[in-house]
Amino acid sequence: MNTAKNKLIYTLGFLGLIPFIVSSLAELMQVESLFGIQPLDLLITYGAIILTFLGGVLWGRALHRAESEPTNALLVLSNAFAILAWLTLLLDSSAWSLGLQMAGFATLLFFEQKLARSSAMTSYMGYYRIRLILTSAVIVCELLVFWNHIL
Repeated sequence: MNTAKNKLIYTLGFLGLIPFIVSSLAELMQVESLFGIQPLDLLITYGAIILTFLGGVLWGRALHRAESEPTNALLVLSNAFAILAWLTLLLDSSAWSLGLQMAGFATLLFFEQKLARSSAMTSYMGYYRIRLILTSAVIVCELLVFWNHIL
């Protein structure tokens, strides 16, 4: 993959952290609202969207590899992560929502590395490194808010 595309992927990935960071900091600083919405609601809804998006990446990989190898596990996992993300929006407990999202992000990264590592779609330099960095940052943001709500 060319350098310009790698730069775009890294830029978009790190820009995607901004809503996690802003909503987490606002929640920790007890800001009442951002854009008329409670920061905790922004964090949970954005987390659900991103978890669903990343689950959809598994679907894309499965379609890309369908002719050359079995991909049923990727297809099922893709849907499982979307349902998990949706569930986090329905729960009446922010602690459970955040906890499930953190578990979902960590589990998704694990499955990406185990089930999709050989994919040509992710063979470019640094994919798993950036995924580890971004996922770790997301989990830290959610974990800080989680601890704030639990303690």
